[in-house]
This record gives sequence, structure tokens and C-alpha cells, in this order.
Amino acid sequence: MSKEACIIKGTKHGLSILIPSGLDFSEVLAQLRARLASAQAFFSGATVYVSAADRELKPEEKRLLEQTVEEFGMVISEGKVPEPQTQAVERREDSRSEDGENTLLVRRTIRSGQRIWYDGNVVIIGDVNPGAEVVCTGDILVLGCLRGVAHAGCNGNVSATVFAFRLEPTQLRIASYISRSPDEKMPKPLEPEIARVCDNVIQISAYQSSQS
Repeated sequence: MSKEACIIKGTKHGLSILIPSGLDFSEVLAQLRARLASAQAFFSGATVYVSAADRELKPEEKRLLEQTVEEFGMVISEGKVPEPQTQAVERREDSRSEDGENTLLVRRTIRSGQRIWYDGNVVIIGDVNPGAEVVCTGDILVLGCLRGVAHAGCNGNVSATVFAFRLEPTQLRIASYISRSPDEKMPKPLEPEIARVCDNVIQISAYQSSQS
């Protein structure tokens, strides 16, 4: 598709779905269904806020949207899309990496109870505290300490990685693979670490700048 038919962003209030103008509604609906299906377990139970930009949705289009999100276990909110300060900050720092993937740059610590979901890579300049959660379809890079929950490649991308200056997650997931922190205390690493799927398990190793 030459233009993205729908943009899905995660906020603390639920999911925000932006539908740009100038696209056929059937194309919008087809892409939305495909993207929700790619991470159905994550989306289930979420509240959805729909923004149609400068286009006016017809009653039948609204009904089809509602049916689609309900099919994936979600509920459309009748209210407007919330615009908290943190959401505005994240939107300004949304960019594309050199390989064309979307990348979200977050310049703050993610605190307990806060949750980030993004369709692409997530880079956090700060810590991810216990009780916080970061979920994305691409890689997760934390320029700080990762002590919360991290789920990279949530759409099934087994090549996704999780990098942190200090990798101490309460739960680490890549695609459908899950790893938890060991019960016993481990020596603190002296260098950044990276987690990736190798031989059907998540392996954590010291990061070397020469790694591809």
C-alpha cells in the first residue's frame, strides 16, 4: 500500500486508531483486520478510540468498525481520543529507522503501572521500573535498567531483540518465547546485554559493538 491505512498507538487509556482521509474504507478495514490479527492476544480486552481525521464515517462504516474490533475482543469507546501530555511527547518522537521501520523514542523512565505498546521498535532513554511494561512488534532498546516486563516481536517476529544497559526484567518475551528472572541473585553485568532467540530459547549475552 502506498499509504498506511490505519495507525494504531497504545496509550494508558487503551488503543488509539487513526484513520487517514483519502483512502477507500474497504482498504482501511482490511489493513486494520490484518494488524489486529497479528497480535490478537495483546489487543484482547482493550478499549479502542477511533479518530477519522477529516473524514466523516458513514453509519455503515462505523458499524463495520465496531464489528471488527469486537471480533478481536475489544470495545470501541464513544468518547474522543484522550490527549495526555505523555501521548503528545511520544507522537512527536515517532520516526522511521534507516531500514524503514517505525521507531518510538521515549525520553523518560517508564514507571510502575505504565504500559507502552508500539507497532515498530521502541527506544527508551531511561529505566523501565518493576511493574512497567513495554510491548512492541520490533526491537526494544533501553538505555538504562530494564526491570519491568518487555515483549519484543509481539506479532511473532522471532528475530526481534531486547537490549539494555542492565537487563533485569521480571519477564522477558520475544515473539512466543518467554524467559523469567532467576529466583537466585545473579552477579550484575559489567556491560550492556542483549537477548535474542537462539535454538528455540531466549539467550542473554554481553553485547559486543561488532554484533550484527
